[in-house]
Amino acid sequence: MKQKQRLTVDDRINLQACIAKNISQRETCKIIKKNRSTVYRELKKYSNIRDGVHSCCHCQKKDFCEENGIVTANMPKNLPCFVPIFCHFLCKYPFVCNNCENKNKCNREKRFYDCINAENRSLKNRIGTRKNKRISKDNIEILNSVISPLVFKGQSLHHIYETNEKLKEICCERTIRRLLYDRYFDAKPSDLIRYSRFRHTLPYLVHDDRSVKNIERLFKRTFTDLKKYLHNHKDARVVQFDSVIGKRDDKYAILTITFPKEKFQFGLRILKSDPYSVYSCLDNLFRKLGYKNTKKIFPILLADNGIEFTTFHNLEKFNIKVFFTNPYRSTDKAECERNHEFIRYIIPKHKSLDNLSQEDINLMFSHINCYIRESIENKTPFELIKESFGQDFLNLIGIKYVYPNDVTLKPSIFKK
Repeated sequence: MKQKQRLTVDDRINLQACIAKNISQRETCKIIKKNRSTVYRELKKYSNIRDGVHSCCHCQKKDFCEENGIVTANMPKNLPCFVPIFCHFLCKYPFVCNNCENKNKCNREKRFYDCINAENRSLKNRIGTRKNKRISKDNIEILNSVISPLVFKGQSLHHIYETNEKLKEICCERTIRRLLYDRYFDAKPSDLIRYSRFRHTLPYLVHDDRSVKNIERLFKRTFTDLKKYLHNHKDARVVQFDSVIGKRDDKYAILTITFPKEKFQFGLRILKSDPYSVYSCLDNLFRKLGYKNTKKIFPILLADNGIEFTTFHNLEKFNIKVFFTNPYRSTDKAECERNHEFIRYIIPKHKSLDNLSQEDINLMFSHINCYIRESIENKTPFELIKESFGQDFLNLIGIKYVYPNDVTLKPSIFKK
């Protein structure tokens, strides 16, 4: 029999999107290719419960129990006669209150499903079940009493293990190191002398307080869907979109548009965290290019899940493809993030962007795109993009040629 496969991040995103679109359970199971029982267990196990008003199970009153003669409103909720008021809509699909019209007014117990929270809880469950040690608590206490004082003296784990025969009778040196890194001892990993010399990675977890806005736009537009599309269209061009911000209280930001193959990037001045500003700027650009040139230059668009891209999928009206990265995964558009380093040479972090005009942004990217890159055979992005789309495209976006000796990647570029 084929081994059962757990739900991936994309499956959970599509599941929440199907719920938001009011798609039936049968169609949802076909889309994510899972059984009904799998969907049922997913929604029941990983949905978040929010307590509501409790009532007496005898008389169904919220504040007073006639049979026992007690005031339930002021009593603890763990009393046997003190039960939550249950909503009958939770007994049928989708078993959650995501689409309920009265979810903000209802005072009953509610359930909400969030794909990010569900993925985190699933990952914690998979990690937690593998962290149970086979060593008894008594042996761990013995190890702690021997190892921790010696670690505090500056001794290495190898030195401690080789000079104490008692430890060899209990476990191996590798197990001791795992126990120390999992915080079973009084000594911490940072107490080891050579700990700071090595790089230590932590498991990927998204903060539970984060969520994806407008989940419906990710329906069949996830990063996995992009990979499947590129598998059948290997020569397709993917253009990456992101935004660069300055200070927190800034009014404006820079929308960056990157062509990964040519390392070419240009920017547009937009209102910070405003999806309509992003949409209007790109809509204006695509209309100037025309439908044919837009489909040729921008066949596939890839953006992250920021607030400014909540209406990004509406650009599909130009007969182009739109996809989104995995939530909080900047590595899915690494070329775009890597090219932002040149922007930070000129505009350091925490510097305001409100005083920059579109002409200043074009000047900055003109210098960046005329900078020779070893990764593209010592050519400039300006040269490659000119070969692909011609000088008319560069004139349209305001990027000009800069002589090699005049290229400046310092803040002084704006001082005239």
